[in-house]
Amino acid sequence: MDEIPLASLEEDAAAFDAAALASRGVDHYCSSSAWVVPAHAAFHARNTPLVLRSSHGFAALARGVADTLGRYMAPLEAMWGLACPLLGADPARLARDFYRAMNSRRAEWDAIWLAGLEARGPLFEAVAALFATTCTLRWGPVSNRYAASLAGGVDAFLARRSPKFRANLRRAVRQAAAEGVTFDALDPASPPAPADLYARVLAVEARSWKGLSGAGIDAGDMRTFYDRTLALIVPRGQCRAVFARKDGEDVGFIFGGVLGDTYRGLQVSFDDRFRALSLGNVLHHAMIERLCAEGIGVYDLGSEIEYKARWAEGGISTCTLVALRR
Repeated sequence: MDEIPLASLEEDAAAFDAAALASRGVDHYCSSSAWVVPAHAAFHARNTPLVLRSSHGFAALARGVADTLGRYMAPLEAMWGLACPLLGADPARLARDFYRAMNSRRAEWDAIWLAGLEARGPLFEAVAALFATTCTLRWGPVSNRYAASLAGGVDAFLARRSPKFRANLRRAVRQAAAEGVTFDALDPASPPAPADLYARVLAVEARSWKGLSGAGIDAGDMRTFYDRTLALIVPRGQCRAVFARKDGEDVGFIFGGVLGDTYRGLQVSFDDRFRALSLGNVLHHAMIERLCAEGIGVYDLGSEIEYKARWAEGGISTCTLVALRR
């Protein structure tokens, strides 16, 4: 595999993202350039990128040092462990290329941390078989996500929810309308400047319970992550965003990114003054309506949090394989 600069994942995002979509059993969006490039900048900027490419795919890693592992290589996004660093349609050939590349750099690492793998899937098995010949293998953390099918449109989506869920959601939507809440959706074909969109998001976030408690995306590494994310997905036409408005001001937002037939939710938040209006649920509903009209097939809610189960039918689960040099 040949080393390429990290910047090439932005400059030639189409090839990298196509490899992500062609990879079986991985989190496609969270392995794509729109996720891993911002994540590296926000959370792992001190780790030196090592991005490799062959005719069979990509390996997108970063090099760091930890007391417990020594010198390690890990995915560009290792904050949540959602990204698979090995992307390509042929897992056996990709694994072989990757093993040879790592073996040629054997003096540079003590551990390789491969997250985002389908447990016992073809890529996992191919990588494990090769590295077992020269390394000690360990299981790392498992990451679970929630997702819902949008097949059949909004009515079909609601039919797959519980009667209580449907009744509560419809009540919340009616109440929001009665209180004068309207919606302003981003036009992906004619988007605003990413900085202008993010300014609207941050203005609402500052008035949310998360922002008021210092846990919002309006500060620190999370602010950097979403700033970099929107800078990529807005110009590409991947961003979907809906703002809830009341009395002439934004009072809530929901936004995410689209890759293939999947919408990956990124953030939803609302002005804490209007907590009684259940704007979080109302915004999810507003986004789902628009995605169904567009023909998007999957509503990916992201990492496992209890409230998301009510919106979902399941989702993918990935594991981590750790190779320790012998």
